[in-house]
Amino acid sequence: MTNTNTSSRHLRVAPLGFLPEDGLVLDLGHGTAAVTVTRDGWKVVQADAELPEFRRTAATKLLPLPVPGGSFTELRELLNVGDEEWAKVVAWLLAALLPDITRPVLLLTGVPCSGKSVAALLLQYLVDPGSPFRRLPADEDEWIAATDAARVIGFDDVARVPDWQSDALCVAVSGGAMTKRGLGEPFPFVPRPDRAFILAGSLAPDEIRADLADRTVVVELRRLTERRPESELWKTYTEARPRILGALLDLLVAVLGALPAVREKAGRGELPQLRMADYGLVLAALGEATGSRPE
Repeated sequence: MTNTNTSSRHLRVAPLGFLPEDGLVLDLGHGTAAVTVTRDGWKVVQADAELPEFRRTAATKLLPLPVPGGSFTELRELLNVGDEEWAKVVAWLLAALLPDITRPVLLLTGVPCSGKSVAALLLQYLVDPGSPFRRLPADEDEWIAATDAARVIGFDDVARVPDWQSDALCVAVSGGAMTKRGLGEPFPFVPRPDRAFILAGSLAPDEIRADLADRTVVVELRRLTERRPESELWKTYTEARPRILGALLDLLVAVLGALPAVREKAGRGELPQLRMADYGLVLAALGEATGSRPE
């Protein structure tokens, strides 16, 4: 399972085929343990010659062995979001696990004392723990360090997004050319297009450039009315995380099962056209699988 070749493109998640509905392999980070997820279900397996190899870095931390039959309710109880915002969170978590698709940046915003930083960590730890949350990188070298070691990258205390960072995030979401502002010369680094990004901070949606806004899902957290000790919250979360991960994988199986029919509808022009077409298919499949509201 461990691959010492750093050019391997498989970091935490690898595809089992050409289309998302063909399934994926999730690296748990322990020994050779992984989870295969297909339309027929998910299961913990030991790696063999037929499974993709993964690159592990110093930031690759362990995911728990998922437990079947869990419920997302345990995660929602730790997040102060309404129904609409919760649906966005679930859709983003599914997209974060799917390889080789465009997925939006997740922007967690809200008034002071709404728990943005903690909420961001709860979501990151569910799918790819390890990479530390940090300020937006100041230059290209910091971007490489931030994005090379993990699949899910979080930036905290975000108050503004400089133009070059906005370009980098747009390219990382949907690919394309990237040039230095005013010089017209290519950036000397790769924006890592298969990463999933979380921004948490005081940034308002209307304070980001329109091209990045089109590639961003905004989740506004409510003000916390009760403060609980973080030690207690993390104890509750740690105990529930195997069940929550199992619930996410259960839902992913259902979404993979719904994707072929959704793709056919899209081919017939029966679904709205979205900038991030693959993510739009995931949203439609999630609606088919859950009746529009994941529980």
